[in-house]
Amino acid sequence: MFTNNRGTFFASKTSPDGSRLSSNAGGERRYRARTLLVFVVLQLLLYGINLKLLPMWGDETSTVEKALETPARIVQIAREDIHPPLYFLLAHWWNHIPIGSDPLLRVRALSALFAILTTVFIDRRWLRNAPTNLRNWFLLFWIFSPCLLLYSRMARYYSMQVFFAVVAIWYLLCWVENASGLNLAAFVAALTVLLYTHYLPGISVWAGANLLLLMRLRGRRSMWKMWLLPNVLVAVLCLPWLVTLVGALGQWRHSQVYSLAGNLWAEQVLKLCYWFYSFIFGESIPIWLLPVTLLLALPCLWLFVSGARLRRDWLWPAFFAAALAFLGATRWVSYPFMGAQLLFLLPLFLLVLAAGVTTKGRAGTALGVILLTVNLAGLWTYYEARDLLNAAYLVPSQRIAEQIALHSRSEDTVVWIDELGFDGSAIEYYLPKGFRIRWLTSPESVEEARSELNAGAIRHVWLVRSSHDVSPGHIFQKLESQMTQTWSEHDLYSYVPFSPVHLAVLRVLALLRHQDGNQPRRYLCEVWEFQGLR
Repeated sequence: MFTNNRGTFFASKTSPDGSRLSSNAGGERRYRARTLLVFVVLQLLLYGINLKLLPMWGDETSTVEKALETPARIVQIAREDIHPPLYFLLAHWWNHIPIGSDPLLRVRALSALFAILTTVFIDRRWLRNAPTNLRNWFLLFWIFSPCLLLYSRMARYYSMQVFFAVVAIWYLLCWVENASGLNLAAFVAALTVLLYTHYLPGISVWAGANLLLLMRLRGRRSMWKMWLLPNVLVAVLCLPWLVTLVGALGQWRHSQVYSLAGNLWAEQVLKLCYWFYSFIFGESIPIWLLPVTLLLALPCLWLFVSGARLRRDWLWPAFFAAALAFLGATRWVSYPFMGAQLLFLLPLFLLVLAAGVTTKGRAGTALGVILLTVNLAGLWTYYEARDLLNAAYLVPSQRIAEQIALHSRSEDTVVWIDELGFDGSAIEYYLPKGFRIRWLTSPESVEEARSELNAGAIRHVWLVRSSHDVSPGHIFQKLESQMTQTWSEHDLYSYVPFSPVHLAVLRVLALLRHQDGNQPRRYLCEVWEFQGLR
């Protein structure tokens, strides 16, 4: 039903030179231009309104702090980190644009801009010869994707890597069809920028591109030239960062990620399911929709498989890139962050899903309408800032920091933060610089914190921790119990109450390792205040 044409993913009937055979081609072009304008305006409203809706969280703190450094310092930090420097350099220069005084708001606006640019590029390039029905379904899924909305409104590199992955994939297909210097330069430039934005999508797209080139160029006399030339150019452009890249791969190999299931294979299945669920339904689900989404999972998988069968020529390269990306992400992050790390695959995923809808007649259309309705409900829940599956995005770090600063003096106060189960970077960012912060990560760090108390200079202690103690031997829970027994005055402040969605999920997770079903948690974050004579 769909045929390939000059790099197009799913093309309608065209003439050999790529022009449409329809006598109403001019009218269709005007229709596409008008509908694209409508979609872009909708996306501007959805992605631009109330960019400070969610509190700043840990990774965003890293972005804001790096963006305030000098370019030379940003490059130096990146050489010691797991992330390449390009996004942070761009955020630094973007911060000079006078679009508000809040650096967090400015960088979140940059993320939204990349999402909108991706929409325009996909429509004008990927879908330029696609059937109207397929094109409209994709844009509906794309614009109203709760997954895309969540991560494209964060001060992170997610939408930037989506944009350059989309550009690299497009010009890769153009290079295969037409070995022109322009297509080669655009592909090499986009892939290089992607590698300097984030290693995971860059390496994955590069690997998938090589497989596609070998498959599609097989039998051509210029095969080796067309395969070798882009690889050599990308490698040369990445030479200045090659040593740092090798070091980052070493960090990846030796990284340790918290395991919810406690079993290697069960954890991989959990991460795969969470990734699939996040791409389809997003991470903001009201309780009444939770069983509906679970029932829809298999029909959506059926649509996805049906759509993927239409393009077997790039199915295996795409699958190879996705598998490599999943392997990289699953080694580096826990399951709640799979959707964010693999967001660059979302355009391909939704394109295949839209193709499945268009080929399954009334059943496909019905499922498409239901899925779109679920997505709209997810967007509504997101804008109410509740029912996010990853409740850590809702932690009011600024309010916690203000509470600590208001009721304490920096001279005799120490703030303990559970670094294993709680990201306290944003709290550190908002706290006045004079406050002492101690990061609790191990029994040794706990002993050092206690030794500081024994010196006698501390009269006020704040303990900020997750209500779920993942420390070895539950040392944070024991520390909390000892402090409540030895300090005369203590108060507990709880933040981010678990919604019915979270409570339902927690009851399921109670069947897995590390979950205490007898004492269900009611809040995500606990802040203990200890003061007075011991």
